[in-house]
Amino acid sequence: MDLPTIETMASGNLNLTITEDTAWETFSAQASDFVRRFKGTVLKRIDTPVERMWIVLIKRRPFYQTFEDFLLRMTLDSMNSSCALVIHEIHAALFAEAQSKKPNNA
Repeated sequence: MDLPTIETMASGNLNLTITEDTAWETFSAQASDFVRRFKGTVLKRIDTPVERMWIVLIKRRPFYQTFEDFLLRMTLDSMNSSCALVIHEIHAALFAEAQSKKPNNA
């Protein structure tokens, strides 16, 4: 499992790379599992031939959940600054899970 990372976008809001182990074909299942795991709600699915982006609510905060084909990753992008705490909470949970799955001394 790859480690999740947080970046600051041009808007100043935070972006969380959820996984780099994804593909166009697996995005829907992975995104659904992620939203369910963090007790979120999918408000809108934008699945076109050129992009995959969902609008989701997690802890009553709005996010874009996206598939990025250039970098092959699934991200959670904050829609506003009130999402920062949720990004950090999810990052901590994913990071702890990834660390627990690493072999000893890796």
